[in-house]
Amino acid sequence: MNLGLLLTRDSNKDDIVGLTKSAVNKGHEVIIFMMDDGIKHSQDSDVVALKDLSGVTMSLCDHSCKLRDVSEDMIPEGITAGSQYQNSVMNQDADKVLLI
Repeated sequence: MNLGLLLTRDSNKDDIVGLTKSAVNKGHEVIIFMMDDGIKHSQDSDVVALKDLSGVTMSLCDHSCKLRDVSEDMIPEGITAGSQYQNSVMNQDADKVLLI
């Protein structure tokens, strides 16, 4: 199963980490896309570390970054700085998408 996590808020960190680790431990893949205030999670080491788990991909909306003063050099390596295209791909590829 592919689980999509759409992060639009800068809260619920424990839920994001817990859901992702639980899904991966059960053999599922997780696609994380950050937009709006959710891009602030790209500056949290606990959330960023999830990208290193097997089966996890992570991307964010570069437009949301620009609106929130997160510059390109602040985006950790391994997180794709993309557009709403990555969001649409997540929605197409995921079996379930949770808005967090």
